[in-house]
Amino acid sequence: MDASSAKNPMKNLVKKIASTAFTLIELLVVMAIIAILVSIALPVFVGILERGQQTKDLSNAKQIGLGLKLYAGDNDGKFPVNLNANGSNPAFAALIPTYIPTEKIFYLAKSAWTPNLPDEVFTDSASTLAAGENNFAYVNDLTDTSNPNYPIVADGFASGTPGTYTSDETLKGGVWKGKKAIVIRVDISGVVEKCNTDYKVFGRTNVLADADIFQSTATWLGSLQVPLNPQSQ
Repeated sequence: MDASSAKNPMKNLVKKIASTAFTLIELLVVMAIIAILVSIALPVFVGILERGQQTKDLSNAKQIGLGLKLYAGDNDGKFPVNLNANGSNPAFAALIPTYIPTEKIFYLAKSAWTPNLPDEVFTDSASTLAAGENNFAYVNDLTDTSNPNYPIVADGFASGTPGTYTSDETLKGGVWKGKKAIVIRVDISGVVEKCNTDYKVFGRTNVLADADIFQSTATWLGSLQVPLNPQSQ
């Protein structure tokens, strides 16, 4: 150490700090790299989170399908029917608590159809699975001997348009932004189905080409086998 450094220890310290500190340009480069990494990682994380939510949604829908199968076994092969066709809730309520012990299985946090956590009140038919506690639509008037490819349970559709979803995730039927939908068939098979550009589920029916699986035609779902949306609060 030279004499001047010995006499000015503070000056020497400042020189050492200055020699090891980041320059402004270096800081900007580091920040830019971090921003790029975040922009790459965030969509991946969001995608993983969404797939996890879809897996849970599919699992719940399959359990509802199993409950329907058990109900049909005790009722001459008939699935619950909502004679008033005023929503899927009354049909699903027929499963609780005998075939499905909890209302929570019908709830999906992301769905605008379920703003309320299920209250688990089963005192009468009106309080069982009340409006705002169910995310799932239901195809009415099916039996366990119906075409096994017929859909029976699905994520709730856009309000007022059964069979069609929406790209607005803040609205009813927009839980997966109109790109995908959970669907359970009469044979209780279920997958995350893709929607087309019209936000309809195109998949296997009894025609050669994929078609709208919720359509009502002479060769597919009958006039009484209509999809019912959840009851709105």
